[in-house]
Amino acid sequence: MKPDLGAFERLVRLSLGLFAFFAAAVLFAHPLARLAVAVFGLLCVWEAFDASCRLHAALGMRAPGEPLKRETLYLVGLVAVQLTIAYEWWSAGWEKLASPDFVGNIEKTLGAFASKNPFPWYKSFLEGAAMDNAKTFAYAVEWSQIAVSLALAAGGIAILLSKNERTVRQARNAVLVALLGGLLMNANFYLAAGWTGPGTKGSNVVMFWVQAALAYVWLALTVMPKESSATNGVAQ
Repeated sequence: MKPDLGAFERLVRLSLGLFAFFAAAVLFAHPLARLAVAVFGLLCVWEAFDASCRLHAALGMRAPGEPLKRETLYLVGLVAVQLTIAYEWWSAGWEKLASPDFVGNIEKTLGAFASKNPFPWYKSFLEGAAMDNAKTFAYAVEWSQIAVSLALAAGGIAILLSKNERTVRQARNAVLVALLGGLLMNANFYLAAGWTGPGTKGSNVVMFWVQAALAYVWLALTVMPKESSATNGVAQ
């Protein structure tokens, strides 16, 4: 391929690749996760030294050296944020599925969440309906987290790379459903366990509002007339 990356883009890819190698060696324990992150790092480093990106053509670049449109860069940023949220849901769901402790100890967990819960109405919910159907709630949570992560990841990639308008529209619809599911889970996690510490409270607040912002963008693009979306998008 002909070189199509400038110095800044090459530096970004080199930095990202080096961080991926560090993450594969230190931050991940599962062999498959380490392998996937290491391969990603290799691709980043290769692009940095080769000065070419195989995704640029798919993102609308027509000639080597041509910069991506601003709308495309903003879209890449949005999808990157969405993929980060998708990873967070996948990590949380997979951790629960991989261990029997979550389902096995769910009654104890719900009891702890209810013990000093500052919301009387939600405490009643935890001690009543949630406790009566504890294992059902546990299975629903872990599988919902996996489903949300897959929908956000697959939908985000389809929105970014697909040239088919119908596919993009269906992907946005799937992503909207997944984001609403994520919002619902984060709201409940905040109400149930936000009081236990600033980390739990803060992470759920951040995820809630990031997903709310993403949902607004995808919903606005869905309901916006074609002419408006084409002419009144992000300013050049």
